[in-house]
Parts: sequence; structure tokens; C-alpha cells
Amino acid sequence: MNAWEIKTIAAIAAVILASLVAAAVTAQSTFTVDSVELTVYRDGLVNVNQAVVVDELAPEITLPLLSASIENIIVLDGNQQVVDYDVNGTDLTVFTLGATQISVEYDTVALTMKQAEVWTLIVDTTHASAVFLPQNSTVIYLNTVPTSIETSSSGIKMSLSAGHWEISYVLPLTSGDGPDDNGASGSAIPIDYLISAIVAVVAVAIAIILIIRRRRAPNVKKTVKAHPQLKKEDKEVLEFLAEKGGQAFEAEIRERFPDMPRTSLWRLVRRLERLEIVEVKKIGLENQVQLKK
Repeated sequence: MNAWEIKTIAAIAAVILASLVAAAVTAQSTFTVDSVELTVYRDGLVNVNQAVVVDELAPEITLPLLSASIENIIVLDGNQQVVDYDVNGTDLTVFTLGATQISVEYDTVALTMKQAEVWTLIVDTTHASAVFLPQNSTVIYLNTVPTSIETSSSGIKMSLSAGHWEISYVLPLTSGDGPDDNGASGSAIPIDYLISAIVAVVAVAIAIILIIRRRRAPNVKKTVKAHPQLKKEDKEVLEFLAEKGGQAFEAEIRERFPDMPRTSLWRLVRRLERLEIVEVKKIGLENQVQLKK
């Protein structure tokens, strides 16, 4: 092999290598992660919310999920419109053609574990993240020092750099005082009086609730009239919420509308929330949907 052939082969190899490097750089530059937020609830559920800036010419992007076990996933563009996606293990492929901003939100219980009274969040992040621990948490262990720690009445916020994190914390008891210092449980109350008192309190509470619901019954007709763009299924869900006194868990809504796919119901609730017709509150592992007055 002469010198000219060697130079030719080397030039071809250099062109191929440059093309591969350019392709890799292009693939990496199709999107940037703007923010990652992890909100940890008292029962160990973690809500993950990511904001991503996307090249509008990119047909799709692939984001790493923090766990392969997720639920309640929703992907929206900058106009709060639902975007198609595909999940394969811990990879989320989002079909983004034309979108410049993407938000990804999902829940997972796979990032936390509990031993005795100690909770531990274990997560591997590829981007800087913010972690919000439950209210009144006390952090007892950190495998690495966070970028910053902020405390407020709503809980603890930690700013984390990319990497492996282990955060252990404990939560205060929310009810029950236990025995007194001498081990005594207090004066005994006759069971008959206790049962009678409980029944009376429950009866009064039910009466008060019924009165309040009648006085504050949501005006669904007024809501529908104010939002003519509502679909038939939107109106049916609103009427069901009104029948339930203005609020219901998503599980109750799914039970009432068994023919509606779970993803469709999730998107419907999100649509009503964006229209400020309902608000969604996380109660344990369940979402409670409430009509706004």
C-alpha cells in the first residue's frame, strides 16, 4: 500500500469520524432540561416534574425517567396541549415536532423506602434538581452536601447537583399522644357513654355537612354556560362532582365512568384544571378533584 492510498483511507476515516461526532452533538443539542423538581409526600409518593426546552425541528426526544415504575404520567407542550409519548423501561420518548417547550410530570413510589420510622429517598439524577420534603421533616442523613437547603412553613427544599443521592428523614406523628409519663392511659370512660357520644357527634356532623352542601351546591349550569367549549364528557364529570357535593376522588370518577380510559380521564381532569373549573389535591396516593366555587 503506497503513501497516497494510506492518505486516502485516513481522510475517509476522518470524514466518517467527524460525521459521527456531529451526529452525536446534534442528538444532544435537540433539547435541554430547564428544571427538575421532586416533591416527596408523607406516604413516600414522589411527584416528578421536568421542564424541557426543545429544538422545534426535532421530531422526537428521549428523556431518562427516574424510575421504571411510574404512574399518572402526562406530557404537555408550551400551550398546555397533550403530546404523544412512548415509555420503554426508564426511557421516555416524546414526539415533539413543532414544540419548543415540554413539561413532563409523573408519580412514583419506587424512589423512597422506609425502615422503622426513617424514610430514605434514593435517586440518581442526570441534571440539577430541586427536592421538596414533606412539611415538618427532619433530615438525619445526607450522602453528599446539597448546593443549598431552604426551610419554610411548607417544608424543606434542597437543591441537588447531578449524581447519586441518599436523603434520610423522619416525620412527626400526626395524631395520638400515647400513654402519659407513668405509663397510664388516663381515666376509663364507660363504653356505653362513649358510643352514645360518638353517635351523637356523627349525627350532628352529617347534618352540618348536608346543610353546607345544600347552601354551597356548585352551579354546574352556570359553569357550562361560561365555558361553551366544554365537551359532553366534561359536562358529565362536572355533574357527577356536583352530585358528590363538589368533590370526588379520581377512583370514584373512574368507577362512575368505566368506559372512559384512565389516560383520557386524566387528560380531562387536567383540562378542567387549566380552565380553573376544578382543582386537584393530592391526598395520600389519590388525587381528589374539587369544583371551584
